Amino acid sequence: MKDVQSELDNRGIYLHGVGVSDLEYPIIFNGNHTIGNFTLLVDLDENVRGTHMSRFVEVLNRFYNDLSEERLLEMSRELRKVLEAKKSYIKVSFPYFSLRKAPITKMESYTKCDITYEIINEEVRLYLAIPIITLCPCSKAISNYGAHNQRALVEIGLKLNRDIAIEEIANYVEKSSSGMVFSLLKREDEKYVTEHMYDNPHFVEDVVRDLSVFLENDKRIDGYKVKVVSYESIHSHNAFSEREGKSW
Repeated sequence: MKDVQSELDNRGIYLHGVGVSDLEYPIIFNGNHTIGNFTLLVDLDENVRGTHMSRFVEVLNRFYNDLSEERLLEMSRELRKVLEAKKSYIKVSFPYFSLRKAPITKMESYTKCDITYEIINEEVRLYLAIPIITLCPCSKAISNYGAHNQRALVEIGLKLNRDIAIEEIANYVEKSSSGMVFSLLKREDEKYVTEHMYDNPHFVEDVVRDLSVFLENDKRIDGYKVKVVSYESIHSHNAFSEREGKSW
């Protein structure tokens, strides 16, 4: 059959990215069964009319059921090989579920964070969105009893030079916040979580600074961006803080 995509093009226009976007596909990432939203691109020489869209999905079919950071890098190389390209780009976003034990009863339940990987040739960028709790230090200091607290969201972007477990980053986040969000807590767990928050008050500025210390000292991370939004319980606005570090 006629291969129209491989026809010569005389306009002399190089394209930085061609391929497929918003492709939802079942995946297994580090043993976690979930659904990924993919953008798969390569560059296109100025003398070639079009790319072969089916080949992107063919490559994905070789990797979807055994994905990891290293496998995404392999997939990036395979896209360049199969499509005879110099550059490749993979973006995949998915919910990631981890088992978390309640602090006292040790009952297990799943908690979710949202993950995005970007692979640009051999460069890896990882983005995470992790829910936390903040308790206001000012509210605690000026009140005779109690202090306002609320859920907050930590968004992290990481430029990586080596593989790093998502659970390790979540551990950094936990140590930098007033508390974490659980799906399942019994009364004794709630008592612990409430008292732990009260003993660990954090402004959004504190969360960003504490987390930055961990990220600065992790040699697997070449650059990072941290953003924290606290969905304030007694204010009509949110509290916001962010920082970029290393060579982001």
